[in-house]
Amino acid sequence: MNLRRLRLFLLLAEERNFHRAAERAYLSQPALSQQIRALERELGVRLVERKPFRLTPAGEILRAEGERLFQEALALRERVRRAGWGELRFGVPENLLPDLMPLLDHLRRGLGQPVEILEMHTPEQVKALKEGRLDYGLAGLRVEDPALDQEPLLEVPIVVVLPEGHPLASRERVPLKALKEAPFLLIPKEALPPLHEAFMEVFRRAGFTPKVVREVARFPQAVSLVAAGVGVHLTLAPYRVFPHPGTVLRPLEEAAALQVSLIYRKAPPPPRLLEVRALLRSWAP
Repeated sequence: MNLRRLRLFLLLAEERNFHRAAERAYLSQPALSQQIRALERELGVRLVERKPFRLTPAGEILRAEGERLFQEALALRERVRRAGWGELRFGVPENLLPDLMPLLDHLRRGLGQPVEILEMHTPEQVKALKEGRLDYGLAGLRVEDPALDQEPLLEVPIVVVLPEGHPLASRERVPLKALKEAPFLLIPKEALPPLHEAFMEVFRRAGFTPKVVREVARFPQAVSLVAAGVGVHLTLAPYRVFPHPGTVLRPLEEAAALQVSLIYRKAPPPPRLLEVRALLRSWAP
């Protein structure tokens, strides 16, 4: 059984709602539905009735037993990995991966050891580190946890997404103050509270509170709404590699960036900690 699909099913069974489960998994709703259907095909049974939502008898059995099976499979996979190549596992937020790939390649070369990259947002990294499923995290949000150490690495610029025809779209850099009266699409606080707060701090430093016309959790949806003229959107510079038809991404005139830090367990410390720290200090983008 595919472990990722099982995890998504357990999340759906907990939320009992495709939309909420998709947001928690950082997936679109169609993508989540596709994964659940693939799991049903794999097992040869129907697990979920969509309208109205309910678990089938087979789904109820999988929900009841699935969490134990999932944890046992993770533990087995961990023991096998440790007995094999001994890969170092790094958690990296999906939205920062494009800018952090050169750094991770630098680590691979310097360590002469495989480095497995696991796409995880910062809260997921914290949980995985404490459960021993991750060696290191590259966190895009501040972490306050007594069990973990945190070392600043670099800053990722915050940028603004504008419609192509916006009066400021031709500017090389956009002054945030010039968007004081603009309608904003903003990430919901409950989706990623620290990132939401980082954006709000940028607004506070610019001297105004944004006029939020809609909350949007995912970048593709935000881009579509910006292209349609619904509003403008703050995001992170690595998103420039994603398709954004009908819009432009521009850096802000004001200094605005997100701190990326190395996070890891204090005890027991992760493998090759001194070497990892030295390689990170020696890296220059």
